[in-house]
Amino acid sequence: MGEASRPVIVLLTSRFPYGPGEQFIESELPHWAQAGVDLVVLPEKNDHPDSPVRPVPPGIDVDARLTHRWEAPGWRSLGLLDALRGPEIYRDLALLRRLGLLDLRHALYVLRTGVQVAVVRRMLRRIVAERGRIDVAYAYWLSVSADAAALERRGGGVRHAVAGSSGVRHAVARAHNADVYEERHPLRFHPLVRQIAPDLDLLLPIASDGGSHAVQRFGFSDQQVRVNRLGVSIPKPTDRCRPTGEGELTVVSVSTMTPFKRLDLLIDALAALSDMRPGTHLTWRHFGAGRLHDELARRVEEVLEPRGVTVEWMGQVTNRELLDWYLEHRVDVLVNTSSSEGIPVSMMEAMARGVPVIGTDVGGVREILAEDWLMDADPTPEQVAGFIAERADAVKDPAVREEMAARIAERYDADANYRRFIATLTDLARRA
Repeated sequence: MGEASRPVIVLLTSRFPYGPGEQFIESELPHWAQAGVDLVVLPEKNDHPDSPVRPVPPGIDVDARLTHRWEAPGWRSLGLLDALRGPEIYRDLALLRRLGLLDLRHALYVLRTGVQVAVVRRMLRRIVAERGRIDVAYAYWLSVSADAAALERRGGGVRHAVAGSSGVRHAVARAHNADVYEERHPLRFHPLVRQIAPDLDLLLPIASDGGSHAVQRFGFSDQQVRVNRLGVSIPKPTDRCRPTGEGELTVVSVSTMTPFKRLDLLIDALAALSDMRPGTHLTWRHFGAGRLHDELARRVEEVLEPRGVTVEWMGQVTNRELLDWYLEHRVDVLVNTSSSEGIPVSMMEAMARGVPVIGTDVGGVREILAEDWLMDADPTPEQVAGFIAERADAVKDPAVREEMAARIAERYDADANYRRFIATLTDLARRA
């Protein structure tokens, strides 16, 4: 790569800038716009065509061609042929047999993943043909895109459109939560990841726990793994959420309504907390939506409404709306009862604004919270209630709230973390 040549970096996303999710990419892109590279955002799909397209900074390209390829029979057929010609799916089927997991569902899952990987690889080769090379293929998730990027870097398997080389010089992937913990997937298996582990230059988990898990589970080396925390925007010291007054306790939770978030546990814990503190007016506000809403609402009617607990379903809100809400309303504590987590950004955002957080000791939560604020990984409702009750006064203490904010500012400043992350990738891109 010549001195004056700008590195070409392709960021492979699940759907960004289309649809919901991957909101942290919005915070990352402005830093890329100033990095002196040619960044191409390559989303895999657009399954929310009616949602507004999120803006990207000037100078960053969005290549939407891959989002149309899944609907093109020709591309699907080519992807199937590519997958059947390569060794990867057969190796995974053999692995499934050794693990005692081989059945029709798992076999179809591996085949479907193989086809998706093949289609992404073809698109990467097309970009190489147009731009001359890809210096870094950067997969936002340790999934299909990471598999494709790593296999293209390896240069094996299907014949390449660029003679003599795959044209992908380096491949890296972030790792978040369900993409690194197989047990959180319904089929408890991540196709191809074990095979591509040697071919990634770097795996960049958002938590140390995820990095250790990737080494033990998939065979990544310690040298490949470099923890890179996402972080949050650090507000001004005057931008603090205030506690409620005497005789009140307001609890907030922020999550999707899915089984592993265990909101049913939180509801039952709040019922027990109400019984423990009959003189306290208890309020619970939940931000987030999901398929369990109706079931959870029925549970609230059964156990919280008869006790006079105020419950507000705040629904799905934007990140900006949530942060503004913290500054305009009083909150005493955020409680997270998940059975599994990566690094919960919702915790960091609350703490950065002075809201104390209580969480279960799962995943990377202990990397955020001090020991005194960690519950057991699998507590009973009564244990959660007791844990909150013991801290009901502390959560309103200004010194405690400032300590929470300082803890996040020290380790999880998004701007500083993004700058370090982008420097790592641009240095890799310029490496011979």
